[in-house]
Amino acid sequence: MSLLQAMKLLIVASIVLNVLALAMRAHAQDVVHLVRNWRLGLRAFVAMFVLVPAIAVAMVAAFELRPEVEIALLVLSLSPVPPLLPRKQLKAGGEGSYITGLLVAAALASLLVLPLGLHLMGMLFEVGHRIPTASVARTLAITIGAPLLLGFAMRRLLGRARAIHVSNLLGRAGMALLLASGLVVLVAVAPAMWSLVGRGTLVALLAMIVAGLGAGYLMGSDVPENRAALALACATRHPGVAMGVIAAGFPDQRLAVVVVAMAVLLNVPAGIGFLRFIHRGGDASAVPR
Repeated sequence: MSLLQAMKLLIVASIVLNVLALAMRAHAQDVVHLVRNWRLGLRAFVAMFVLVPAIAVAMVAAFELRPEVEIALLVLSLSPVPPLLPRKQLKAGGEGSYITGLLVAAALASLLVLPLGLHLMGMLFEVGHRIPTASVARTLAITIGAPLLLGFAMRRLLGRARAIHVSNLLGRAGMALLLASGLVVLVAVAPAMWSLVGRGTLVALLAMIVAGLGAGYLMGSDVPENRAALALACATRHPGVAMGVIAAGFPDQRLAVVVVAMAVLLNVPAGIGFLRFIHRGGDASAVPR
């Protein structure tokens, strides 16, 4: 087993721990927040899993991108929200119940949307080869579906106080694994990044990030701060899930993992700039609803 393969396994392990921790500390009313407020849930779903994938498809159509870039764009556009994102969303002023509901709903929705969405894109557009729906669905079931169900069950068995304590420990372990393995992967693939610069790669990645911020900002709730939270969710997707899906479904497209790492790096300044805009008093209420 190579070092890069070992790091990918650690990334998958970190995803499982983070999702398990999320499910164990989630309040029942927060989990179903976007179900009870179904209009908010529908708008969030359209923004994250319709508009952003449409933007990714537009980038694929507009540029003569490398196959690995196309695959990374499409997988990222359908991936769930990363567990670190709520910290940024809270800085933007988002409500805790909305942020938690968005995180859980996106994780559940991705179980169905990601494999079916990729399969549909593979049928309608040229993305190099047929989308391996079964392997993608299996990866999502292992890394998201099973940990969510296990976490909900453990919260019920342990009780709220113990479950939150255990979830904090699991969350810290998951974050440590994700940061350490992600850093190793980033260092390992850094030389390959230069080979992907050009042919519209950076433009396509930046365009999808910026357009994702705009889509979420426009489609968010009547609460300006929650609108900002949805904007961040649309623009920032789980790199670990994307890398896991690519590794399982597209083993011949190793450079697609490099593109995911590039997207993470580009997302940092975009997110910082967006938060500064929000904190400078950008009039979110003036955005059309």
